[in-house]
Amino acid sequence: MRFITHIIFLFCLTSCAVGPLVSHESARTVGKSNHELAGGYGNAGLALKWNYGLSDNFDLGVQLESLSLGLRAKYSFLNMKEGWSFATAGGLGSSVGGKHYYVDLMTSYFSGKWEPYTTLRAVHVKTDPVEFNDEDTGMLNFTVDRIHYNYGQLMLGSRFWFTQKFFFSGEASTIFAISGFNSDSNLLLNAALGYRF
Repeated sequence: MRFITHIIFLFCLTSCAVGPLVSHESARTVGKSNHELAGGYGNAGLALKWNYGLSDNFDLGVQLESLSLGLRAKYSFLNMKEGWSFATAGGLGSSVGGKHYYVDLMTSYFSGKWEPYTTLRAVHVKTDPVEFNDEDTGMLNFTVDRIHYNYGQLMLGSRFWFTQKFFFSGEASTIFAISGFNSDSNLLLNAALGYRF
């Protein structure tokens, strides 16, 4: 039954554009000429990411989710192998029904095998007005009453590094209205596996 609820939720949302709903990313970059692939699933749907290190502190990537596709860039202004790292990221893309762009502020702390992270995201979307109730989606209540709207998202998660190349990421996030968007009951839980090479 839960799988059917997810399908109905995703079907309803495809007529409304949103930005990416998951991060699964720490503030550390992947390193010059390195790649990182991650794939996950949760109540925000399927998420796939690829990042490439253009330099030691700058990554360029692609993010594909059930509801959006986009390009992203991340610059880590404090990029530590152990301890605290801080970064900013931004992206743009499209989804069925509209376009989006966003900016992230990110922090993470790497110690041993654990790397907890926090991301604060601000998203601007252009789409058609729409309203979904909990009865429609089974999970989220939100109303979009303008062609342009803005929302924020707070993500808390952690990576667990099995080896220096393989990791598991668990993440929880919540969406909050900035303008033209109303939301409640919006806890998103997601998990991913990743590989860095």
